[in-house]
Amino acid sequence: MEKKIRKPSVAETCLVIITIMAVGFVLSKAERVAIPLTLAFILTLLLFPVIKAGEPYKIPPFAMVLVIIVCFFAVFLPLGVFLNSRLQSTIDILPVYYGKLVGIGRKVLEGYQIPTVFLDSINWYNTVGRYLTGMTGFMLNWLGNLVMVMVFLIFMLLESPYMDDRLRMAFVGENGDKVTQVADKIVSQISKYLRTLTIISLSTGACVWGALWAIGVDFSLTWGVLAFILNFVPTIGSIAATIPPILVAIVQFYPNGTPAVLTFLALLSIQFAIGNILTPKIMGDALDLSPVVILISLMFWGIIWGVSGALLSVPIAVMIKIICENIEPLHFLAVLMSSAKGKAPEGARS
Repeated sequence: MEKKIRKPSVAETCLVIITIMAVGFVLSKAERVAIPLTLAFILTLLLFPVIKAGEPYKIPPFAMVLVIIVCFFAVFLPLGVFLNSRLQSTIDILPVYYGKLVGIGRKVLEGYQIPTVFLDSINWYNTVGRYLTGMTGFMLNWLGNLVMVMVFLIFMLLESPYMDDRLRMAFVGENGDKVTQVADKIVSQISKYLRTLTIISLSTGACVWGALWAIGVDFSLTWGVLAFILNFVPTIGSIAATIPPILVAIVQFYPNGTPAVLTFLALLSIQFAIGNILTPKIMGDALDLSPVVILISLMFWGIIWGVSGALLSVPIAVMIKIICENIEPLHFLAVLMSSAKGKAPEGARS
C-alpha cells in the first residue's frame, strides 16, 4: 500500500515563515557578535584537521592552538592591512578612470550618431564606488573584529577534540556511536570543502594577478585579491570580479583595444578553466548547489549582514546541504538544494 505524504497545514507553513523572519531579525540585530562567531566556526572547521594531526605525536591541543593563533596573527593581520590599503588606493583614483570611461563612451556613441543622454542618467561610478567601499568596509570590520574572532576560535579549537566523547555521553549506546559517526562525517566533508575552496580561490586570484600583470593592467594585484575573495560566491562572484579590470584596461590603453581584448580573453579562460573544469573535478558533483539556492542564500545573508553575509552565504549554504545529506529525515532538503546535474544523496534515491 502506497504511503501518503502528509501536506503541511497552513498554520505549519506560517510558523516556518515566521521562524525564518524571526531568525533573520535576530541575526541582523546581533551582527557584531554573529559575524565573528560564524567566521570563527568556519575557521574551526577549516583548522580542525591541524588539531587532529598532533594527536599521533601526543601534542597537547593547547600547543597546536597556540601555533595556529600565532601563525594566524602573523599572516592575516599584516595581509588585511595591506589589502585594505590597496583597495583604498583603487577607490581614490576611481573618479579619474570613470571620467575617462565616460569620455570614451561619448566618442563611440557620437561616432554612430547615438544620443548620449543616457550616460548622464546612469551613474556607474556610484555603483562601483559603493561596491568597492563595501569591500574596504568588510576588511576594516574584519580587522576590527579580529580579537573577538580569535577568542571564539581559541575556545572552539580547544573544545573540538572532546566533542566525540561528549556526544557519546549525551547519546548512550548505539545512538551515541551513530551520532558521533554522522558528526565526524559532517565535519570532515565541510572541512574538506572549505580547504578545497580556499585553495581554488587562491589559484584563481594568483592566475588573475599574473595574467593582468603580464598584460600591464593597472592594479593587477587588487584585481587578483578581488578575484580570490569573490570566488567564494560562485557564478555571480566571478562575473563581478571580471568586469572592473576589463573596464580599467579599456580606459588605460585607449585607443588601443588589443590589451582590453586580451584581458577579456585571459579572464574568461581562467574563470572557465577553474570554474567549469577544475572545480567540478576536485569538488565532485555531490557538493553542487542549485543556482536558485545560491541566489536566495546570497540575497538572504546579504540583506542581513551586507558584504560579509554575501561572502559567507555560499559556505553557509554548503554546510547546511552537507548536514542535510547526513541526517536521514533531512535528505529531501539536500535533494532540493542540489543542482540539476548533481547526484542525489544515497539515502534519497529510490
